[in-house]
Amino acid sequence: MKSRSLFSLFALLFVFAGSVRAGEIRVMYPSEGDLLPSVKNTFIFGNITPPAAPFYINGTRINVYRNGGFIAYLPVSEGDFVFKCELLSGATVTYLRKVRIKQSPQPRISTGALRLELVSPAGDLDLFPGDLINVQAAGTPGKRAVFSINGLAGDVEMSELPPGSGRYFGVYRVKDSDEADNAELTVRFKTGLFASGARAALKGRVRILSRPVVVETSTDTVILRNGPDSGYLMFLPRGVKLVSDGRAGGMRRIRLSSSETGWVDESKVAAAADTAFVPQNETGTLKFKRTDSGSLASLAMPYPAAYLAEERENSLRLTLYYTKQHTNWVIYDSSDTFIRRARVSQIGENTAAVDFEFAPGSELGGYEVSFGTRSLNVDFKRMPSVPGAWPRPLAGLRVVLDPGHSPKPVPPYDGAIGPMGTFESQVNLATAVKLRDALSGLGAAVYLTRGGEENVQLTDRPKIAKDYKGDIFISLHNNAIADGEDPFSQPRGFSVYHYHRHSFGLARAVHDAYAKTLPLPDEGLRFGDYAVARMTYMPAILIESAYLILPEQEEMLNSAAFQQKLADSITGGLLDFFKVKPRAAGVKKGKK
Repeated sequence: MKSRSLFSLFALLFVFAGSVRAGEIRVMYPSEGDLLPSVKNTFIFGNITPPAAPFYINGTRINVYRNGGFIAYLPVSEGDFVFKCELLSGATVTYLRKVRIKQSPQPRISTGALRLELVSPAGDLDLFPGDLINVQAAGTPGKRAVFSINGLAGDVEMSELPPGSGRYFGVYRVKDSDEADNAELTVRFKTGLFASGARAALKGRVRILSRPVVVETSTDTVILRNGPDSGYLMFLPRGVKLVSDGRAGGMRRIRLSSSETGWVDESKVAAAADTAFVPQNETGTLKFKRTDSGSLASLAMPYPAAYLAEERENSLRLTLYYTKQHTNWVIYDSSDTFIRRARVSQIGENTAAVDFEFAPGSELGGYEVSFGTRSLNVDFKRMPSVPGAWPRPLAGLRVVLDPGHSPKPVPPYDGAIGPMGTFESQVNLATAVKLRDALSGLGAAVYLTRGGEENVQLTDRPKIAKDYKGDIFISLHNNAIADGEDPFSQPRGFSVYHYHRHSFGLARAVHDAYAKTLPLPDEGLRFGDYAVARMTYMPAILIESAYLILPEQEEMLNSAAFQQKLADSITGGLLDFFKVKPRAAGVKKGKK
């Protein structure tokens, strides 16, 4: 009986030891079958058990953090690629993670042994006299390339830059006398006096316009960009008429003035009812009305206008396009202590401007531009203030916290994931809850854009903040890097972002608090063109507290103590922003 028991015990120990020796490899990123960009190196991360066992990927020894998490930066090759992971824990455990590395752009083979591809333009072109047609092709190096546009230009020489690269460039300026309707654009190699080699054609047609086209925004929050692939210029509501004098690659060029243009997605506009007339607005009487939070300005205008808002030192300028100045009266509210004065002027042939100057000591804390019935309205908000008296120095302040991203446990993930499988949405929410408790304890009314597992769209978060009538907006995030970037190329830690001038002070105060208290590298105070930071209605910032993809920082982010440290640091930054004096000794904390 005793010998049978001993045999059973040894058998169990053998099985247990075998299972420990076998170990486990879990790759969290990249996911199986992912298509990665054309890079020579990229990162891979995950975790192993046991953490101390020797671990290799494609023959390279990988450093493993104490909890088993790892991140490695390794060479890759184009096409199907395999990360071969080997864990030497007794018997060798092997795991294969298969991905695809996008091939670098290669010209498609056209005719014979020569190859040629038209790189740009990429689609239909609508042009005016004076416009430039930039043509780029890629193909067999060392050839003589030309392009032609039926009815406009034939065999325009292209330059190979740099020589021997196989990249060819040419340009043509549309003449006043040019006419074209659905003309074909082609590129080809000339191999002799009469012979031609490879040939490629534009997947679209070229048209020379005789007059502009009037279009109208067909959805809400239509984005006007500085260029077809450039940054944001303005955001327009539905029903704004615009003049289009060009089209390329699914984008329309918008002629705002003789010297200013923008670009809009063709799917976001439709032909206007009055296509024969350039839109023409006219400013009327400008009235002000005091509000609880600042001042409301109403400018009489027949139609919604394309506008650009620019915050300046103690003032704000609204530039109104397709608009004539005809304001005879500016009517102030004698009880309004926020607006000092306003001026409407003509700054271009069809461009007007409204300059709002704030009273001395009045700091802009946000604004919102909207259109009413035959009016443009600007709701100005003072910078919020707090009583500053302990134990509830933030009493009356309405703070909206935005735990970035939403839960999505399958790839592609919403937000970052860490080597141990931590989702960014989880730690963002955990930090937000601790920050909510800290701010509530100081008297603030705190609201969350997401309180749990619900899915909240990015575009809805600024709307939620406005619905809560927030005074301050803080979006909480944690960082990752792009495929191909070296995670070890620089110190990685925290950063704080703002977009508008009225958000800069809050961003600086929180950044400075992080710099004083966090044991992580300081990646700086930054301007960031993020959707949640672009809201104009209140000071809004976005915080990247740490890098979730780094094993040691992931471990910190999962620590309740570090989450509390983040919450306390942000709270300290907020108190500094409002110039709240430190708590006097012996003053007790406020109750929630």
